Amino acid sequence: MLFKHPYVLYALFALIIPILIHLFKLRKFKKTAFTNVAFLEKIRLQTRKSSQLKKWLVLGARLLLLSGLIFAFAEPYLPSSSKKQQPEKYIIYLDNSFSMQAKGSNGPLLKRAIQELIEQINENQTLSIFTNSEIYKDIRIAEIQNELMDINYVAEQLTPKQLSLKFKQLAKDTSNTAFIAVSDFQKHSNNSYSELTNLSVDFIKLNPQELKNVVIDSLNLKNIKNELLLEISVSSNDFNESIPLSVFNKKNLIGKAEINFSENNKQKIEIPLPKNTNINGYVQVVSPGLTYDNKRFFSINKPPKTKVLVIGNGDNSFLTKIYSDKTFEYKSTRLSNLNYADINTSNCIVINEISDFSSALKQNLVSFTNQGGILAIIPPSNENNSLREFLKESYSIGLNNYTKIPKKITSISFEHPIFSNVFSKKISNFQYPSVKENYQIDSTQKILSLEDNSTFLGQKNNVFVFASPLNKQITNFKKSPLVVPCFFNIAKQNTPISQISYTVNEPNEVNIPVTQQHQDKVLYLKNNETQFIPLQQVFRNYVKISTTNIPQKAGNYSVVNNDSIFNYISYNYPTKESSLKFDTFPTLKNTALSTSVTSYFSNANATFKIKELWKWFLIFALAFLAIEILLLKFLK
Repeated sequence: MLFKHPYVLYALFALIIPILIHLFKLRKFKKTAFTNVAFLEKIRLQTRKSSQLKKWLVLGARLLLLSGLIFAFAEPYLPSSSKKQQPEKYIIYLDNSFSMQAKGSNGPLLKRAIQELIEQINENQTLSIFTNSEIYKDIRIAEIQNELMDINYVAEQLTPKQLSLKFKQLAKDTSNTAFIAVSDFQKHSNNSYSELTNLSVDFIKLNPQELKNVVIDSLNLKNIKNELLLEISVSSNDFNESIPLSVFNKKNLIGKAEINFSENNKQKIEIPLPKNTNINGYVQVVSPGLTYDNKRFFSINKPPKTKVLVIGNGDNSFLTKIYSDKTFEYKSTRLSNLNYADINTSNCIVINEISDFSSALKQNLVSFTNQGGILAIIPPSNENNSLREFLKESYSIGLNNYTKIPKKITSISFEHPIFSNVFSKKISNFQYPSVKENYQIDSTQKILSLEDNSTFLGQKNNVFVFASPLNKQITNFKKSPLVVPCFFNIAKQNTPISQISYTVNEPNEVNIPVTQQHQDKVLYLKNNETQFIPLQQVFRNYVKISTTNIPQKAGNYSVVNNDSIFNYISYNYPTKESSLKFDTFPTLKNTALSTSVTSYFSNANATFKIKELWKWFLIFALAFLAIEILLLKFLK
């Protein structure tokens, strides 16, 4: 038997006081004269013996009464049979990832776990709680009760290695500290949470009731048809319900579809969108599982017209047809009539068969490309030209060995951005164009190649070079189906086109088209809830915006300066939390596995429970108080 307050036992020494009083208390008897002295003496002796016995019994009852009270105030108890000690501190990991939105038997997993923690943990217990995004160190549960109830879901979940480091950082002494991890333990990689058993972490594994979840895996824009391409999947193979899908532009419904997974748990949906308009919208489905992935945001910005400047002495009529007024601002000039101010306002410059490059032209072209401008060069047939020197000195591109051997253009780089969206598949029976003369191009990436594997169209950074003039006397390339996508997409390489959506907490770069009078303005992103200034870099005719850690929340954002809206950007959460696959714990050592916070603490309290005896000693004292009263009243 042990005592919570052993110092109270010193009061037992005070029991000597009633004993001394009993021993030294002398009672005087009066003498009464009677005729029969012997008879009276016998009565006197009997009375004194009875009185002495009563006093000893009352003294014993009082001593036991006081002893019972003293022992009760010392709070005696029998220790637990468990070898573990009651922890002095709890360090708890509370998983607030999106998968914890799933519903358990008593509501959402995270909200129910928080409620049970508040109910089960003693108000005076010191503990530390950390989530995937927050840390509450050395606090009591009552101090952060409101903050816990308002915890937001996040897209990231700590890995087992990160969890181990967090536990060790928060624990000053691991000898008498309980480590608890509350999560559904969703499995994202080959890492196993069983690694945490080396730290004796107790797992509270929360299990969702519903394992069916519909998720929008991806959404893309098919520019040719202006259609939204969606890939949607369901986590269960026996999902036979039809799911409605809606597409909104702000609050306006612009598309609907119905998805059925009876034959396949993955579906592709194409939804036509309004043309030639800005769309700042979202796609929404109805899912019986998680809610965070039911909505995906997207933005489609009407691209600005690309400014194309053609400088040359050759035939530019084919370029006039390619660069139409709907998509481009086209301007053509001979070298003798060139206004150098036009170079600074252009997105793409095409040099068509120019032999003489003045120092002023060289300087302006180099400055133009250094600031992000696209330069396409069609060489002249005249070998005595300064183009070779200009390309070599300015861009380290070799233009050598002009040969007059007929060749065919037989190879296309289908992966290159110029042709990646042109062909639905790789083709081998294409009617390839041919050339009669060509230069040898060195130090460039091949886009189009001749039959001898030499380069016909090469690229280095933002400079594109053809291997021969494109006039009809030398090549029939202008009549080939390749000429339109080739020049069209070369010019578009400089046009700032943003994706329809980006992912939060990942490095993203977005090019925002701005006019020169707005290039010195600071752009910021905003929506109805927040606004912030991202990292930005100014280039020719556009500003590059870079975001990584912000924004934290998915949604549609406007790129603004004062009251002017320059563009729309949409962010979405990653979909890895949508996979309802969870880690298993087949064997656990030095740890416990529970399915709820309540069951864990109930088992823990039973393990560490002590048998308190103070109530029995108090009853013992009350019993001897009653005995003393009875002795004084009824014992004659």
